[in-house]
Amino acid sequence: MRVLLFHPWLVSKGGAERLILEYIKNTKYNVNIITWFYDSNKTYSEFKRFEDKIISIFPKFFNKILKQIFRGPYFSFIGNVIKILKDKIVENYNVILISTSGIAETILLRKKNTKIPVVLYVHTPLRDAYIYDIIFLTKNKFRRKSPLSIYYKFGRILYNVLEKKSWKNINLAIFNSKLSKKRALDKNLIEEHKTKVIYPGVNIDVIPGDYSNYFLYVSRYSLMKRQDVILLAWKKFIKRYPEYRLIISGGLEDRFYYNILNVIIKKMNINNVELVTNPSYVQLKNLHANALCEIQIPFMEDFGIVPLEAVYAEKPLIMTNSMGVYELIGHLPSIITVSESVNRHIMISRVYNAMVHFIQNMDYYIEKAKESKKIIRGIDLSWKRFSKELDETLEQIVYMK
Repeated sequence: MRVLLFHPWLVSKGGAERLILEYIKNTKYNVNIITWFYDSNKTYSEFKRFEDKIISIFPKFFNKILKQIFRGPYFSFIGNVIKILKDKIVENYNVILISTSGIAETILLRKKNTKIPVVLYVHTPLRDAYIYDIIFLTKNKFRRKSPLSIYYKFGRILYNVLEKKSWKNINLAIFNSKLSKKRALDKNLIEEHKTKVIYPGVNIDVIPGDYSNYFLYVSRYSLMKRQDVILLAWKKFIKRYPEYRLIISGGLEDRFYYNILNVIIKKMNINNVELVTNPSYVQLKNLHANALCEIQIPFMEDFGIVPLEAVYAEKPLIMTNSMGVYELIGHLPSIITVSESVNRHIMISRVYNAMVHFIQNMDYYIEKAKESKKIIRGIDLSWKRFSKELDETLEQIVYMK
């Protein structure tokens, strides 16, 4: 079976890119990847092993110029105009697998006259046009009377129209969590019998180390990850417990937001904070291994691999109950749950209270973290399991349709 896997761009080290890499490493089938941009220096270095299977439409020096154009509605319009993917390319494959977080991929790749089935692996549908995300963004990014707010409203309307159009001819949509699936069903993008959930795998080779005096938050720098909430909660926490440190580590996705975080630290004189950018794999392993407690509070993240890494590292974990991965680990005894809220001030208070609660019950949660690791190891979260499930699902679509 020949699989054409489309992913918009391979220029970062996110969860979606990790999933693609692990799939091509573990699948039993011949998989080619087609993408708008591929930059081996910015994504996982292991992709270099598979460069003969990667079709990059544009040279990497076009990335900065075109990346913003190839987003949302504009992506689909321009993609159709230049007709990069013609039928003769598609027809060489048995199935098209689209790694998607948006709309354009399906419009581009699905031709009405082709018989090639189209399957989605959906990481995060409708993030800018889902009701809870709209509330979050209008409160935290697009103020009502700003020019950006008008642009956002227009784009949101267009996004919804094109999203529904693009999903009409999909054979199957595979989601990374029940939360992702719920987004699509709530918007009536697809019928439930055409959906499936396959949880991603995780690569865990962290050897638990010491419980040093720092809290750790690992996530790429982005407004939706809410590092600013962590900092403002920390400002209050450090006055009460000055002996602890906070390390925030992640890919530098949004430099503007990263600069805002530095301004917050400086102007508010927040002590004992370290911002780590673009950490190496070895750095991340060490940070996980020796943390005292980890924190995960992104806004309604559709899955989330880092919380699993924290559990495998035997670390107590403060996390929101809105993450997709909470479906798997929310019951673990080492989890301190923070109830979700779009209100920034409420979240700051809840995160602060969770950190204080942990410190006051530290021995209990450290002991329970070891118990949690034993529990989670009973669940097969390997990439081999993921790839096998995905292979079998594609087989059913191709050979048993």
